[in-house]
Amino acid sequence: MVQSRRTVSAQSSHPEKDTKPQDIVSPGAELGQRMKILRKAARLTQQQVADALGVSRPAIAFWETGREGSARKHIPKLAALFGVEPEIFLTGYVQEDIALTVTPDEYDVLRLYRMLDPSRKVSAQKWIERQVRMWRESEDAS
Repeated sequence: MVQSRRTVSAQSSHPEKDTKPQDIVSPGAELGQRMKILRKAARLTQQQVADALGVSRPAIAFWETGREGSARKHIPKLAALFGVEPEIFLTGYVQEDIALTVTPDEYDVLRLYRMLDPSRKVSAQKWIERQVRMWRESEDAS
């Protein structure tokens, strides 16, 4: 698998206003898509992956359709099974260096996020996604 780097510049002071709801992709959905792609590349069935992890086949189908469930705790085992780094489940095959202008509190959040292991990063992304969704719903109700 090939990794590439690219730099993207973004300097919006209000990224939440620049992002439309359809632009937000669930980390769970991306995780599921990556799991499915890697499983198929390894020529494994959902049942074979389930057996290797000690879970049911429907659990694998559940994860692959973007409903995270307990998939995040299995990332290290999935990575070993597919022969990839655990970070692949979060970032895919492309690592991006993004130049941003951030506030001190945004910098602190990013610094703390970078300390997390890959499975906890998925959880953090899902929590933030839920917070944004709840905020948007409350704004729409007003």
